[in-house]
Amino acid sequence: MFLMSTPEIHEIVNYQLSILHSQQFTAMTQSDPLQEPLIPDEIDLLEGFFLSDLPPSGSLSSLEMVEGYMTALVVGPEVVEADDWLPYIFDQEGHSEPSFVSDDDAVMIEELLLRYMNTVERQFNDDPDGFSPLYEQFDYGDEEAEMLAIQEWALGFMVGMEMKNESWKPLFANESTGMLGLPMLMLSNIAGDKVTLSEEEIADMIELMPEFVVKIYHFWKLM
Repeated sequence: MFLMSTPEIHEIVNYQLSILHSQQFTAMTQSDPLQEPLIPDEIDLLEGFFLSDLPPSGSLSSLEMVEGYMTALVVGPEVVEADDWLPYIFDQEGHSEPSFVSDDDAVMIEELLLRYMNTVERQFNDDPDGFSPLYEQFDYGDEEAEMLAIQEWALGFMVGMEMKNESWKPLFANESTGMLGLPMLMLSNIAGDKVTLSEEEIADMIELMPEFVVKIYHFWKLM
């Protein structure tokens, strides 16, 4: 996506927030604004926010990671309320919160995250088989950046599973369904050198991950 210094990102995020505040979401036409998909400028704003120093150190650190996390919650075994999943983005231990210049900025970021989650949920409600993760929708410019995005998406998915790990246990009760979590597990651990895969095995895991996410969704729907 893009690389900038932290001060530059911080300045851009604050500027974009001020612009969005001034517009007051006048482009929204739906009766419920939280159901409105994000426009490209808002996606850029969220990406810049997670790359800045505003989130605490324990926060999910990229938009790919956030989408992976949201996807796990949407396709998972139980409904997770926003009061639970929103704070978990920023600190899985529940001790830290993001730093905002104003309460209005905090509300703005929260609304963008709620709308993003609603978009992910709507995708699976309306067309689960058409699901395409964020990293498939961008040109990252080089293979290393793309691989990092894929790893972060997988890691975010694992964070979402861990949030409700007890509820996920039936998926792993037998080998055939338990294998559905393998791509996310393997790809999320490559960066930490916990897993050694060949290039061919990595390519296979990447290809299988969206398909297996959809199968996980259907698994829970049949339960």
